[in-house]
Amino acid sequence: MREIQVEEMKARLVEMVKELNRICEENGLTLYMSGGTLLGAVRHKGFIPWDDDIDMYLIRPDYDKFIEIMRERNKTDRYKLCEHKLQNEYIYPFAKYIDTRTLLVEKGGYAGVQMGAFIDIFPVDGLGNSVKEAKKQMRKTNKYTVLNLARLVTPWRKNVSFVKNFAIACLRVISDMFGSDKLLAKLDKQIRKKPYETSKYVGEYIDEIGEKRIMLKEEMYSGYVVLEFEGVKLKAPVNYDKWLTQFYGDYMQLPPEEKRVKTHDYKLYDLEEE
Repeated sequence: MREIQVEEMKARLVEMVKELNRICEENGLTLYMSGGTLLGAVRHKGFIPWDDDIDMYLIRPDYDKFIEIMRERNKTDRYKLCEHKLQNEYIYPFAKYIDTRTLLVEKGGYAGVQMGAFIDIFPVDGLGNSVKEAKKQMRKTNKYTVLNLARLVTPWRKNVSFVKNFAIACLRVISDMFGSDKLLAKLDKQIRKKPYETSKYVGEYIDEIGEKRIMLKEEMYSGYVVLEFEGVKLKAPVNYDKWLTQFYGDYMQLPPEEKRVKTHDYKLYDLEEE
């Protein structure tokens, strides 16, 4: 297998997001940029120079529809969707859109299935009709989020403190008592207790909670704007300036050089080339 270097990987991810966006538009789904991808589009018109991934959002109704669309496409397409409802062994609580012609080997992480070059797709879920209600919903969700996180990381990692490794090991014992199916089912049930359709406040919090993730639905997802990302036209929340400010503060200010580091530790290989 040939190892794929960073710049080639980024080019492949751009081709992947073009296809992902095409499928969503073809089916009337609004795919939003999120996280560092949205920040990169606004500040750099593409990848943050030291970033190496793409993150996208779908509101929960569109997210559920997309899973069903991909249920059939997974059988034939080069790109497939990894989601627990489609692959029982997959243990992330959100979806990954992957290139099946590549192999990803990650240090310190475990997805439950063979991975390739990927795009993360997060659902935007309901949080209720007040900030107080949103915080309460996040607290109730957190216990399942933390238990599931313990299953996603490799135990007893190097360069991690004994206390943190020990805490993760204890959480893994508890999470193993549930098992992936039961744990993810409980997380899914809890997060749907505040339906997106009837909530005034919404946010992406299935993988991490926090006040910065609480958004007014009307301000963010009543429409969209189109921005350029590596020459591709992609959608952003209509009030993306407030979204980015809430997440990053003065987001146009570059971080100190020591913080300009890639966020993942993995190698990517081309399965079609020796």
